[in-house]
Amino acid sequence: MHPRTSGQGLLPRYGGGWMHQFGHVYALQQELLDPSANNWFRAVELWHTARQEGVAMNVSHFNSILRQCVQPGAWAQSLLVLKQMKRESLRPDVVGVGCALAACVEGKHYDAVEEIFATFHKTMLLDSVCHLALIRARQESGDAKGAIEAGRQQQREQVPFLPYTYTHLLVACNTEDDAAYAMELVRRMHGEQWVPSQSAVLAIQELGHRHEELVPISRPLLSKGSNSDRALRLLGTSNHAPPPK
Repeated sequence: MHPRTSGQGLLPRYGGGWMHQFGHVYALQQELLDPSANNWFRAVELWHTARQEGVAMNVSHFNSILRQCVQPGAWAQSLLVLKQMKRESLRPDVVGVGCALAACVEGKHYDAVEEIFATFHKTMLLDSVCHLALIRARQESGDAKGAIEAGRQQQREQVPFLPYTYTHLLVACNTEDDAAYAMELVRRMHGEQWVPSQSAVLAIQELGHRHEELVPISRPLLSKGSNSDRALRLLGTSNHAPPPK
């Protein structure tokens, strides 16, 4: 027979007592760590529930919340999560920092990107996602020169570039009319066999209009992708250069 009072004895009834509490905590943690979850509001709700229930949160739990804040650009919640981790003496890892930076970029809260990057850059090796967030924040906020400097800093630290890193840097080069760095980026993209995005192609074409030396260097890169013929034709005719072989 089950104990008369839920929660008493070695085998309490289902739905009460320590077994029920354990099951509730386990379910809460599993939902917090669900890699397919993509609802930042629900993630924050679970976080507050966990705090009320006295559930211990670790870096993985907080990373899951930060990840779900990226797509909707929930930058304010990301900052709150980082503050709470600091209160609990939990040091974010590079994944969590990258998610917080990305959420701030998506939410167009560019000042926070600068602050977060500067804070954690002192204490850990930031990855490609973190550097991309800084470059994108500067480029989108109108600081093209700062974006280029961030790209050079990433190169000095030997952190690999992502495809979109090249896109934002080439757009910044076009804004700053920096053909020299653009040529360096084009060579690297071709060497790493990345296919340029439409924005990158447009930036290269516009720079090629003003700097003929960029045209022959860009042709191997622009020959990739679905719109390669059109890109090469525009690049060639704009400079009265012979068509590519």
